[in-house]
Amino acid sequence: MGTVYKIKCKACGAQFDHYILSERGVLPRCVGLGDFVETEMAIRCPHCHRRMNRTQEEFNEQVEVTYVWD
Repeated sequence: MGTVYKIKCKACGAQFDHYILSERGVLPRCVGLGDFVETEMAIRCPHCHRRMNRTQEEFNEQVEVTYVWD
């Protein structure tokens, strides 16, 4: 199980996929699955290295598509 986000960086415009794999068959609480986005550990754009998840709202603005699989 896991989650894939298709993200477009609002700083440089780069588009990329960000993967979150679940542990023990339980999906992490994240965008599209609840009200929580991890903000303690940085998610950075692979092109400009800008942090994309300072706040939940900032991260949500950059997510274009969310895929969840099991």
